[in-house]
Amino acid sequence: MAHTEKVDLRGAAATLLMTLYMRRLDARSRSPILGDAYAGEVYDRIEHDVHGLWQFAGDAATIACRSAVLDGWTRDFLRTESHGQVLHLGCGLDSRPLRVAVPPTVRWLDVDQPEVIDIRRRLYSFPAHVEQVPGSVTDEGWWGAVDPGRPTLAIAEGLFMYLRPAAVHATVDRIVSGTPRAALAFDAVSPWTASVSRWTPTFRALGTGFHWSWNPADFAHRHNTLRELDDVSIIDELTIRHPRVWLRPLLSTAGHLPMLQDAMRLHRFITR
Repeated sequence: MAHTEKVDLRGAAATLLMTLYMRRLDARSRSPILGDAYAGEVYDRIEHDVHGLWQFAGDAATIACRSAVLDGWTRDFLRTESHGQVLHLGCGLDSRPLRVAVPPTVRWLDVDQPEVIDIRRRLYSFPAHVEQVPGSVTDEGWWGAVDPGRPTLAIAEGLFMYLRPAAVHATVDRIVSGTPRAALAFDAVSPWTASVSRWTPTFRALGTGFHWSWNPADFAHRHNTLRELDDVSIIDELTIRHPRVWLRPLLSTAGHLPMLQDAMRLHRFITR
């Protein structure tokens, strides 16, 4: 029997167990969207005190779609920037560097809170060019590990909405100003989604919630050196990818409602 690891996380860091749980559900389904081959093994090795994860089972397809799109954009970068650098911000317990098969010529930094990186090191075996960097994304200290000479992709999955707006914009500014050529791939939620999150029972129990929501005009004004390549609604992706085929027409109909179209969107930007 595999050795289990005790996990005791609080606040936003504890949500990494939710996403891991949902990737595990997707991988065990008959028609996986993401098919994360590592999620089940890693989840089964964790001993934790977070209750009520079953409440999120209905969101498994959404989380799998989100990860699948971001994986695709990551592979695009790896194909075009064979000596580039990837900043995997707020990486949690995500197996992304293994899923996308990072080539040894690429420098990959997994960045998260020290306690998360400690757990990550115990649960995964990564190749040497995949570095584990402890530090809050919003702190300046860990940025010293970034190579300022490489074209860089920053991935922020399930991260920015937990940060204060000023911290999101400061992080984007650091990426753009600190690298010769930058790309960003992240998800963002609508203002109504952020408001509802604060009343979610599990989020309230964890003492966390969403703080930043997507405002396209504000983002474009603050980061006018960036050009958007992709703006994808997660409900549109579910219409195409959902394993329950009978649900797809219903999702397509629901997707015509602006409120649901904008609930969660995926964005890819590059420097001009």
